[in-house]
Amino acid sequence: MSDAENPREAPREQSAEKARESPTTPTPTATGNEKIAILKHNLSVRVPIGDYLNPAGLDLAIRNISDSTIATAVFEAVFYDEKGNIVEQVRHGEVTLESETSRAIHIACSPYEDERVKSYAVRVTRTTTADIERVQLRRHEMRTTETGEEEITGIAKNISQVKSDAAVIATFYDAQQEIIGTKVVVLRDIEPDTIRQYELRFKPQKGDEVSRYTLRIAEIAE
Repeated sequence: MSDAENPREAPREQSAEKARESPTTPTPTATGNEKIAILKHNLSVRVPIGDYLNPAGLDLAIRNISDSTIATAVFEAVFYDEKGNIVEQVRHGEVTLESETSRAIHIACSPYEDERVKSYAVRVTRTTTADIERVQLRRHEMRTTETGEEEITGIAKNISQVKSDAAVIATFYDAQQEIIGTKVVVLRDIEPDTIRQYELRFKPQKGDEVSRYTLRIAEIAE
């Protein structure tokens, strides 16, 4: 009897072929760059902490291996399911990592997707050093005053080693995401490694209402 006529051989061949075609879970990868090394990385599960649910995602230990303070580092994480399909892509930012120091960070995935995540690929996509990005925005908040003005208060920090000037630029939007105004406050002579409080006010025109605002900071050339 030939192999083609043997009924016991056919299922075995089909099973082997199916195994060869079955997709496998991608191997987790983490890639740094010339300024940031990724010391270790692993998936983390959803964990309740008191009344708060710490989302699942990716835990990393990173280190600044350059001789400069890193002002901003941007990471891109791609999460995969067990078959290698992309579940989600996440961008994550970190600020102020001094030279030769390490930090633990967490990149969370969406709560409704985390049970599907079985692997990942993460990489550093951008780093900016403190000699380029000297002053950073930190905490800020907005409130409406009794006179109908929108008041923003916050702090900025000079993370460089030199005295610096900077401008805080606020842009205001209505519910249709149209720009309805811009305000600028200038911060002079911010000492190295210190914070500076700032305040600015914006009065919308009649008929306008602020739905949201954005802030950015610009260095003032000497």
